[in-house]
Amino acid sequence: MKLYPFTYPKIIIFILMILPVVMPSSCKTEENERIPDVFVDFTINLSDPMFNDLTVAGNSVVITSSYAGSASAGYGGHGIIVYRASESEFYAFDRTCPFEEALDQAVVLKNTGDITPECPECHSKYVLPNYGYPTSDSPSRYPLKLYRTSFDGQTVHVYN
Repeated sequence: MKLYPFTYPKIIIFILMILPVVMPSSCKTEENERIPDVFVDFTINLSDPMFNDLTVAGNSVVITSSYAGSASAGYGGHGIIVYRASESEFYAFDRTCPFEEALDQAVVLKNTGDITPECPECHSKYVLPNYGYPTSDSPSRYPLKLYRTSFDGQTVHVYN
């Protein structure tokens, strides 16, 4: 039996073929880890007049620690933007600008119907309906940190 110098067992060939596919997907968590995790867990009732703006899709409100203490403060105490994307879908974003977290800046909404909050320091704009990703002309390449939400028809639960 003649052995060829480059004969490999089938398992090694399989691993070498799969490795390029698996490796890039392992780096995808870096996007959401740009802003460190903090405990977030609060519920808002849409019948509360304070959240009247959220009865219309496309509107948003800013929640700060004055609502539910540190559980609604977000990273660095900057607060959380709750955005109503549709009749039954809500997004919740940390207001901390992910461009350079050392700057410790919070993005700003001009009004409740504004869908592009902007960082006053780096001037990055983030598109809320696009999961908080920055516009193409922004210096930031990272999205706003996204928190989980659930909606039961009357209350929106924001958590991580």
